Amino acid sequence: MVTVAGTPVNGYFNGYKNVTMAEGIQLSFEAQRDEEFRNGFPFFGERLWIDLLNTTPFDGERRQDLVETSDGFAKWLEAAGIPAPPSHGLPTARDDARKVREKLRSTFEDLRAGSGVQAPLLQWVNARLRNVRLRLALEQDGEGVRLVERLDLGASGPSGAIARDFACFICDYEPARLKRCANPACTMVFYDTGKNNTRRWCTMSICGNRDKVARYRARKSHRTHAKR
Repeated sequence: MVTVAGTPVNGYFNGYKNVTMAEGIQLSFEAQRDEEFRNGFPFFGERLWIDLLNTTPFDGERRQDLVETSDGFAKWLEAAGIPAPPSHGLPTARDDARKVREKLRSTFEDLRAGSGVQAPLLQWVNARLRNVRLRLALEQDGEGVRLVERLDLGASGPSGAIARDFACFICDYEPARLKRCANPACTMVFYDTGKNNTRRWCTMSICGNRDKVARYRARKSHRTHAKR
């Protein structure tokens, strides 16, 4: 089990298998995937750094920023399972995370295009990881002894957690699985973890359902005109 600063976090930090939530509730990764929205935030990108990209949805008129305020950022961190810094440090951590988001947004497109990982990107990530430490400790519980890995984000703060997730990602990813939602009006992105790599929608409950409804109405309209 991996924890951040002694606090259990979500599946992005423990092999994407069993998840130990802060409340101590055990969830499988499959169950976690069904949590498409947490506290109103989209979490269907399949990777933490991609979920951060999805905090700027387009509402049809303008692009929103769900972590624009310190309060919104604190709520997103809670939903993501990342410990928030003290309240006085939230504005700085938020601004830094937003800078990370913009850097990774352009990186998403580069990786998707198959450009590969370039040296400047590695240097940028390494700078974010510089203060992140992994601490090991043996703990004993009713089932015996286990080795616990604690992720100490240090001065990197929340951005360190995001950088770590991205670092794990670029060591083993397939460009063809980085996708944009097939809905032209949607700005959401995701990593397709399906066996057949056939996922098209950010979420079936919204964009996928809209497409089904649109196709149903089109078929119904076609049948109606055909009978005339």
